[in-house]
Amino acid sequence: MQSISNKKLPYRSDIDGLRAIAVLAVIAYHCFPLRFKGGFVGVDIFFVISGFLISSILYSELESRSFSIIEFYVRRIRRIYPALFLVLAAVCVAGWFILLPTRFVLVGKQIIGGSTFSANFVMWWQTGYFSPDSRTQPLLHLWSLGVEEQYYLVFPLICIAFYRARSRWTLPAAFLVIAVVSMTLNVAFVTRYSAATFFLPYARLWELFVGAGLSLCMHRNLQPAWEGFLLVRWRTAIGFVGLGLLAVSIFGINQDDPFPGWWALLPTIGAALVIAAGQSSWCNRHILSCRPAVFVGLISYPLYLWHWPFLSFIRIASIFWGFEISSRMKGFTILLFFVLAYLTYRFVELPIRQVKQRNQRRRGALWLLGCVSLTGVFGVMVILAGGFPARLPSAITALDHDYPADAARAYRDKTCFLSADQSPDSFRDDCLDPAEGKDTRPLVVLWGDSHAADLFPGFRALQGRSGVRLAQYTSAGCAPIVGLQTPALPNCLLVNDSVFARIGSLKPSILVLSALWCDPVNAGRNCAARAEGLLKTIELVKEAGVQRVVVIGSAPFWKYSVPSLLLNELHHNPNNPVPGKLPQSFLEAHDDTQLRSLAQKAGAVYVPLFDDLCNKNNCVVSTGPGWQNVITYDLSHFTEHGSILVAQRIWASIVQSEN
Repeated sequence: MQSISNKKLPYRSDIDGLRAIAVLAVIAYHCFPLRFKGGFVGVDIFFVISGFLISSILYSELESRSFSIIEFYVRRIRRIYPALFLVLAAVCVAGWFILLPTRFVLVGKQIIGGSTFSANFVMWWQTGYFSPDSRTQPLLHLWSLGVEEQYYLVFPLICIAFYRARSRWTLPAAFLVIAVVSMTLNVAFVTRYSAATFFLPYARLWELFVGAGLSLCMHRNLQPAWEGFLLVRWRTAIGFVGLGLLAVSIFGINQDDPFPGWWALLPTIGAALVIAAGQSSWCNRHILSCRPAVFVGLISYPLYLWHWPFLSFIRIASIFWGFEISSRMKGFTILLFFVLAYLTYRFVELPIRQVKQRNQRRRGALWLLGCVSLTGVFGVMVILAGGFPARLPSAITALDHDYPADAARAYRDKTCFLSADQSPDSFRDDCLDPAEGKDTRPLVVLWGDSHAADLFPGFRALQGRSGVRLAQYTSAGCAPIVGLQTPALPNCLLVNDSVFARIGSLKPSILVLSALWCDPVNAGRNCAARAEGLLKTIELVKEAGVQRVVVIGSAPFWKYSVPSLLLNELHHNPNNPVPGKLPQSFLEAHDDTQLRSLAQKAGAVYVPLFDDLCNKNNCVVSTGPGWQNVITYDLSHFTEHGSILVAQRIWASIVQSEN
């Protein structure tokens, strides 16, 4: 993402303008995701630009036999580390005052990743780019910087090995092979290993090598042929086509598409065409080279670094202290990180770049390396100290806990509750309770997504009351609907077909269907399609021999995570005990009327959750002080304690013999 210049290369203001499009697209997506649904492709534009500019510098130095790998990395440190150090240091300070211990530990790992340029691996282990909790990960955006730096480790070595080969086609052939292999892996794994494909370099290198290959084509070896192909009269058309592809990417792609995959070709080819058109293209000369675009391009690197931590910490603070993020506040925040980006560029980056003497440059690089390393050391200290819990009052730390880790264990994560990239073959044998001799116990099968998995701990705790066997077949994001096709979760179709086949052979006495039937955060997306699919599924399982089908209603869906809401209450009323209920004003809209009607129409039993947990004004969230008594650990999923509480209230309705 960094701005790059070299005195041996002519300055291209239009590339700064292209960089402005990239950073503004990312910021627009992070601030207004519903309007700029594909703004995250700005990172792909950055990759092409970085590949083009870095390779141009390398080719020039290799041609003049002035290339030094030490100087190359000194330049990288002096370009990248000044702004990076400021951002990492700011996150360390903000985390100390704002974050709870468990969250601080996670951010400590992100700080280590940011300081060692392995943030893409850290974020791959911690979260997904499009997951709900990603909005409160202050250093999520450094994943792209990690990919770029990993590219910088291998690219100079490839150029050194092949640039002066006898055939001028040796280096282009090497680039082509790497790009084709990377693109093939990207397309092959984007559906099955979506998070890894998004974050890891194996599926991203091809975008950087597109830029590097373009630079090679425009460099001395192939320049005559290139100029002959790109006649002046075609440059403007090529530039406009490139900008058109970028516009289609930013407004046409969305997070439900398997990305990067084939979709990444749109922004990558678009950026390459814009660069290839050159400064003589009308759109490059008049649109991308205009002063506002160039200005934003010049500050794009610090702007990219600053914007996400600001947005992330404001979201965290709004939850922690219980305030709404107004449009005015969001606008002020955007203005603030623009100002901070300019100040960083003007008073930090530029003075460092203007140092001419080699010894001073190298000493400065060592100092910068040491400063960034210190932030990594601080990240290690945060982890070893467990997030420094003594910073906060004991009443608050009593509610701080690694709820997701407990949930993963209780839900039987990766074995009976599959992740998005697992196939149905991953269901283990113990997902079905074994039969004991001539076992006549009724079989209860639990089928659905995470909102079915969170019921399993409660079912397991109560199964002895009714003498039943249990089976759990659940998968993240996969509602129990035969034939369900979700572009972002392609394995759902296979998983549900497999579970339906198991149901046909097992013929359970009771089949329990549970899911996030309608997503209230995304304006009820897919509700109509799921309703029709659920009706058909109930009919199919009854035809397959299931005696009793139970549809579990929607759980309360909170605007903020329940532990955060409880912490907010403690901040406002530090002397009061943890509240057992919270007002419904903190809830997203709830309406199960269609689900109830549909289940009854299909001859299934509808069991409400909302009515058992909520009255007209409030909903149950805790049964006492301490994290052990919290019943919902995020926006809507039950803790193990909550699952047992809910099961106690609905178990009789599930196992009753009458419909």
